[in-house]
Amino acid sequence: MTAAWAMVRHRFASFAGTFVAVFLGVAVVAGSAALHLSSRPQAPARYDEAPVLITPPDPGTGDDRDRQSWTAKQAAALSTRLGELEGVTAAVPDPWFYVQRVEGGRPVGDPQSSLQDGHAWSSATLGGYQLTSGRAPSAPGEVVLGIASSPGTPPSQTTAGGARVWTPRAEPKTGNTTGLSSESPARQTAHGQQAGPGRAAALGTVRVLTSAGPEEWRVTGTVDGPGFYLSDREAARRASGVRVLGLTVSGDPQRVADAARAAVGAAGVVRSGAERDALEPNAVTRIRWIGGQLLIALVMLGAFATVFVVSSTCALSAAQRRRELGLLRAVGATPGQVRRMMYAETALIALVAGLLGAPAGMLAAPLLADPMVRTGLEPAGFTVTWQPAAFAGAVVLGLFVALAGVTAAARRASRISPLEALREAAADPRSMTPARWVVGLLCGAAGGALLAAMPSLPLETRSSAGLGAAMLLLSSAALLSPVLIVPLVRVVARPWRSTATGMLVREGTLTGVRRVASTAAPVLATVGLTVLLAGTVATIEVATGIDETARYPAGNVLVPNGTPGLSAAAVTAQGAEPELTTRVLISRGDRTSGMSVTGRGDALVLDRISAAQLGATGGDTVTIRFADGVEAELPVAGVEDESSIPRALVRQHDPDALTGMVVLTKEAVAVPGARSVPIHEFVMEEIDEEGQLIDLFLVALIGLTAGYTAIAVGNTLLMATAARRGEFRALRLAGAGTGQVLRVVTVEALLAVGVGAILGGLVAVVSLAGVRAAVEDEIGRDTALVIPWDATAAVTVLCAALAVIATAFPVFKATPANS
Repeated sequence: MTAAWAMVRHRFASFAGTFVAVFLGVAVVAGSAALHLSSRPQAPARYDEAPVLITPPDPGTGDDRDRQSWTAKQAAALSTRLGELEGVTAAVPDPWFYVQRVEGGRPVGDPQSSLQDGHAWSSATLGGYQLTSGRAPSAPGEVVLGIASSPGTPPSQTTAGGARVWTPRAEPKTGNTTGLSSESPARQTAHGQQAGPGRAAALGTVRVLTSAGPEEWRVTGTVDGPGFYLSDREAARRASGVRVLGLTVSGDPQRVADAARAAVGAAGVVRSGAERDALEPNAVTRIRWIGGQLLIALVMLGAFATVFVVSSTCALSAAQRRRELGLLRAVGATPGQVRRMMYAETALIALVAGLLGAPAGMLAAPLLADPMVRTGLEPAGFTVTWQPAAFAGAVVLGLFVALAGVTAAARRASRISPLEALREAAADPRSMTPARWVVGLLCGAAGGALLAAMPSLPLETRSSAGLGAAMLLLSSAALLSPVLIVPLVRVVARPWRSTATGMLVREGTLTGVRRVASTAAPVLATVGLTVLLAGTVATIEVATGIDETARYPAGNVLVPNGTPGLSAAAVTAQGAEPELTTRVLISRGDRTSGMSVTGRGDALVLDRISAAQLGATGGDTVTIRFADGVEAELPVAGVEDESSIPRALVRQHDPDALTGMVVLTKEAVAVPGARSVPIHEFVMEEIDEEGQLIDLFLVALIGLTAGYTAIAVGNTLLMATAARRGEFRALRLAGAGTGQVLRVVTVEALLAVGVGAILGGLVAVVSLAGVRAAVEDEIGRDTALVIPWDATAAVTVLCAALAVIATAFPVFKATPANS
């Protein structure tokens, strides 16, 4: 360890690439892990005062969307039974429904959140919400609005429903709201006084949009929590059953939860403590999942890139230290001692880099919280907390990947013969090892065979096979780059071979093939991945637009405008029948399948996949559990491409269902929450919406890859150029000026980067052509081949710029300042 520490102190420049790679890798891992660990599911705030929650039983399909509701009658009976348990102060069902306020004729607010914004007044107890003005709703068309303004807002406040109401200055809340109900005449204000009829009327009205269509409700009060609160009876009529039942308790919540489990039995799932967080809305969970996937990808890519950079850096360092290592072997060092020394050197560098990189990543993580929320990768209110596991894990992972990267170089260095090392010439003795030949040729053969076999593969696997073939070909090109570089350099340098600079560049490059290959390989991989990933996504987006547009007749469609779907009124205004989408459970014997179906016609039709899962055919009878918890037996009328059930049953059992889109046969009638657009424009909007998220992933992944590639290129050239100082001094003694030496090394660096970019681009374009052919066969239409020139150019220019800087610095340092 002493020898390793001395080596690191006196030759730190040789380990700069390893240090920077591990530092950045640990910083990326620590920051990403802190963000990921801070993003934990949370139960909705409206259940803050309900430590025990009960949900319907799990149907066993493995999909949370299939957790159906209790009927209103079942929920009432269960509430009565649970309300009698010791320690339970209230057992309150929470039916929710879609409602969105309308301002200026347009729905406002988050469309997905609005699916659960409507509630029964009694459920306000579960969040500890109390009236701040007015009274509770008691009749159809009456609503209590949640206050959306923050503390310190002037007395004239905006409610969650958009109405402008006057609210007296709030006082601290006292007591509890367990007894508040729409069925009670109690009219409490924040001061505990009753509000008279005149007071309620002064609160005005609010325009909203529901699944039925636009409505105007009379505001009877405001409450200190979000949402729209109707009378219990009215909320039950609008909701598709009851999906959550909350318990407010006095005493030990866990004891109440245990008693509730015994009382509920198989009729539901009791959740307490952290189990309550499983009730986070699906829309929020999906946001967290998307953000988590990006963070996981960054961690994996960061770890892989760190191994790659450390491996290449250590390999080049070992090659440059062959004489030094050979001398150690000559004075008695064993192969094991040589390996242990290289491991110790790398471990010291990795430990120092990790202890500096982990705090840097942890400090940077909170700065990324707001950007992640703005880009839709985390829900609103997301904050980053201190995560000791992220800190420690990142340091340990950095040490592990650094040692993994140095393994191959250490083994190769331990096999150096003392005589061979001491007799080594300046030229690379052998740029290709037998193992590199074998693996490179196998990867190339496998990639070529996969591309050749693509026309005979099933349509659904061709795109994936094309990507796999591309990865194999890129790996083959990187492994065989020392062989491929020689003819490319001869061709590129041929026009300038008669000039002094051209001759020096050509011969220096051909002599130092290993050095050029170490520079070109990371550029090859990065440019190839950039062209392949970005080009594949763009090509598939174009093909998807062509395919989706062809599914519909030419013309316009009515689509949601700031809403999660089209209301019944919006559809009927166009003279069309609503095609409502709902989620149902269909059972036959011991088989159960959850599926999304459309309300269409007057018979049950199963899609082919669902029919096969259930073992059902036309004429069989199946049991359907609807969204409101009601079960019914229906005969299967037939098996087609899409599943559908009678439209009347959807409206009856899922009053909250919405229509996704309507194909127009005439000019659209303007209605709130809907707009008319040409079909092609609508399809491209849908593709662009998904494409924005994919583009974000691509920017993050390609950006991180390009950053590591720049490190690898810069470090390789910095080390290689620094080792050639003797060569530069010889050129100076032969009469070359600093500018001439600088031109030689600059052209060499640009040549290496250019060769890598050309090889990577050619391999990726060939593979991309195969992917396009697979897509064309799948959709049966011609598709343009999209090459991402901008991204490719940006990555290449970044590598070239850093390569020039890395080569120029040692030259200036090695030559006199007055030359």
